[in-house]
Amino acid sequence: MSSRSRLLATALAAAIALGWPQSSWASPESRPAADVHGDDPGDRYLGSGGLILPGSVHPSVRRDVAGCGDCEWRLTSPCVESSLGTAFDGQPGCASVVRGCPGGQLLRSWFRPEGGPWRQTGLVCLTGEPVTVTELGAAVAEEVSQGIPTLRARFQPSRGLITQVPVVFDSGQRADGLTWHSEILGKRVTVRARPTWTWQFGDGAVMSTSVPGGDFPDMSVSHVYRRPGGYRVVCTAQWAATFSVDGLGPYPVEEAIHQSATASVGVGEARAVLVAPGMAQ
Repeated sequence: MSSRSRLLATALAAAIALGWPQSSWASPESRPAADVHGDDPGDRYLGSGGLILPGSVHPSVRRDVAGCGDCEWRLTSPCVESSLGTAFDGQPGCASVVRGCPGGQLLRSWFRPEGGPWRQTGLVCLTGEPVTVTELGAAVAEEVSQGIPTLRARFQPSRGLITQVPVVFDSGQRADGLTWHSEILGKRVTVRARPTWTWQFGDGAVMSTSVPGGDFPDMSVSHVYRRPGGYRVVCTAQWAATFSVDGLGPYPVEEAIHQSATASVGVGEARAVLVAPGMAQ
């Protein structure tokens, strides 16, 4: 390796560790305005939405880029000319410098808010395909929908229900929800999901609550029926989820996950009966 290549390799190691300052690049504003169309060897990836950059980029830059939902972004080759320039213009040692990203692609990242100028955010060592917050959120929602516990609408007592006496209900779920760690789309993700419940008791009464109910003597979810009859009880659980990824977030999962369960409640009417003294059982 030539002395120039060794110098570039040393600079690369520092850039990946600390995040490359913007002043290290030729400003894209000095070139014709970039147009996010097409794809070529210089513009490796292009897209829009909050991009999740690797952990080697400065934390504040990663937060800005991931949180910019209306941004356009590009990942360009550091050696091949792209519409936004070349990282090492005319440097013959560039091919050896990219070897500092073993098992991945060394790329230069750019982004711009809607209507704003392009800004470079440094060199990134990318393993796998680029992932946006929106893409990851959709994958997290799918995992949440498969991982949440089954909703079971139960009541006590299970028979012999009468008017004017509370019926106790239970969703069969936990108030503290779920927290778990997973690898989704190649990213280390922490997911938190919390439920709320809505009970429709079949007689027009509705109860929304953040407690799951339970068995007697837990009366946190209970209802008194005033008239005898058969009632269809509907319990709906709504799970709101957030996720954090590689130190970024938390971000909300855009759509809540809904579950529904029903129970048929038959309520009778008790009558008082007078008995002679000593005959009560």
